[in-house]
Amino acid sequence: MGINVSGLPVGIRHLLALGELAHQLQLERGRSALFVDSGGEIFEDELRAQYKDTDQALGFLKQSDDIIANSQSERLSDISDNLEKLENSRERVQSGEIKFSEVLNAYTYDFLCPIVDLSVEIALQLEDVDPVKVSAYSNFLQWKERAGRERAWGAHGFCSHAFRNREFSERMITLIQEQDAYKRAFMSLVNVSQKEKIEEILSGYVMECLESIHHQLAKTGHAEDLEALSPVTWFELLTGKIERLKLAERGLVKDLIAVQPVAPPDTIKQGIPGHLDAYMPIIRALPAFTKLSEENLSGLLSHAEIRTYEKGKLLFMQGETLSRFYLILDGWVKLYTGTYAGTETILQMLSAGESLMEASVFLDLPSTVNAQVEQDAVLLSFPAPIVRQSLLDNKEFALNMIGGLSLRSQGLIRQIEHSRLKSATERVGWFLLKLGIDQNGGKGNAITLPYDKATIASYLDMTPETFSRALNRFRKKGFQIQNDQITKPDPTALCSFCDETLARACVFKDQESCPQTYLM
Repeated sequence: MGINVSGLPVGIRHLLALGELAHQLQLERGRSALFVDSGGEIFEDELRAQYKDTDQALGFLKQSDDIIANSQSERLSDISDNLEKLENSRERVQSGEIKFSEVLNAYTYDFLCPIVDLSVEIALQLEDVDPVKVSAYSNFLQWKERAGRERAWGAHGFCSHAFRNREFSERMITLIQEQDAYKRAFMSLVNVSQKEKIEEILSGYVMECLESIHHQLAKTGHAEDLEALSPVTWFELLTGKIERLKLAERGLVKDLIAVQPVAPPDTIKQGIPGHLDAYMPIIRALPAFTKLSEENLSGLLSHAEIRTYEKGKLLFMQGETLSRFYLILDGWVKLYTGTYAGTETILQMLSAGESLMEASVFLDLPSTVNAQVEQDAVLLSFPAPIVRQSLLDNKEFALNMIGGLSLRSQGLIRQIEHSRLKSATERVGWFLLKLGIDQNGGKGNAITLPYDKATIASYLDMTPETFSRALNRFRKKGFQIQNDQITKPDPTALCSFCDETLARACVFKDQESCPQTYLM
C-alpha cells in the first residue's frame, strides 16, 4: 500500500493507518454492493483481491502497540474486534444471502463511522496541534466518506435502474449536497496553498464527467440518460475521485504537526486560549458550562473555536452527521426542514445561550433538520468526538447537557401549544414579549425585530398576511410600528401574553408593578 511511516510520530502513524483501512473498507463496501446487486456477475475476482488489501490494511494498523490514550486504545480494540466479524459478512456476500442495504449499512455504520470518529479523537490529542487544522481534517474525512457512499449508491442505481425512482434520486442528490457542505466547511478552514492543492487534485476529465452526471441527476425526467452509463464505469469514475482525495488526506495528516513558530516562554499563556478572552463572560454564563470547575472548563475550551458567520450561511444540512457542536454567543440561527420544491418549515429560531442539535451530536446520529444563520451570528463550537468523550469523563458537564435537553423539550412542547391552542394575536403578543425580555429584560418600551417578518410569520406558524393583520391590531392599541422597530405604549402593555417561563426572566416578576398574568 506504500505507506512510508518511518520517522513519523506515533499519532501520525495511527492516522495514516486508520486512513488506509477506511479507504480499503470504502472500496470493499462499493465492490460488495455491486457484486450483490449483479447477482455475483460483477467484481467477483476484484472483490476477492480486495479482501486481501483490506486485511493487509488491518494488519498494518495492528503492528504498533503504542497508543496515545487508554480510551483510544479501547476504541481501537473495539474497531479491531468488530472487524473480525468481516468474515461473516463476506461469506454472506459471496453466498448471495445479503441485500444491498444490509451491505451498505454494515460497512458504513459498524466499521467506517467509528474509524472516522477515532481518527478525529487521535488528531485532537496530537501535541501542539492546531484545533482549526483538526476541524478541517474532520470535515475532509466526512467529505471523503460521503463520496464513498455516493459511489456505492450510484453503482446500485446504475445496476438496478433505480434512478427512475425519485426517492432514490433524491437520496443521491442529498449525498452530493452533503459532500458540498463538508467541502465548503473544509475549504473555509485551510490556507490558500492547501486550497490550490485540492483544486488541482480535483481537476481534469474525471471530475468534469462527474459534474455532468450530477447536473443530469438534478434534472427531472432524465433517468434514461443516466442509465446509459454502465455501473462499472460509474464505479471507476468515483474511484478516480476518491483516490485523489486519498492523496490529499495523507498530506493533511502530515500537515497536522507542521512546525509552527514557537512563542517565547514568557508569552505562552496557560489555561483558557487567548482568542476566547473577550467572550469569557458570555461563555461562563452558558448553561452548558455552569458549575464546571476552572480546570474542566479550560480543558473543554482548549478545543474550542469561535467564528462569525454571515446571514444565510448554512451550518449543516438535514441528514448530515454533525462533526461539531455549536453554541450561539450572538445572533440568530434558524432550524428548519425543507423540500425539493423549495418550501420550508421553520421549527425553531435560536439565539444567544442556546445550542444546536445537541442530541444528534451526543448520539452521533444524522441531523433531522437544516441549520442556517438568520442574523449575523457568533458561534462557539467544539469537535463532536471531544464533546462525546467529555460527557463520559465529566459528570457536571453531562448533567448540564441533560438539563439543556430537558429545557429544549419543554420549549418545543410550549411551541406546539402556542401554534395549536393560541390565536394569531396571542402568538404575536407572546413573541414580542419574549423579544422585549431578551433585549432589555422587559423594562424598556422599544423592541427590535431580529429578522424579516416573513421568517417570523413562518416561525409562528402563520402566513405573512396573518402576521401583518395581527400587527395592525397592536397598532390600534397604541403600539408604534416602523419597519423592524416596535414601541410599546407602556412597559406592561404585553404582560397579558406572559407565561411562567417568560416570567422567570422578567424584571417585573414578583414586584408591585407585575400584573402576574402568568398565574391566571
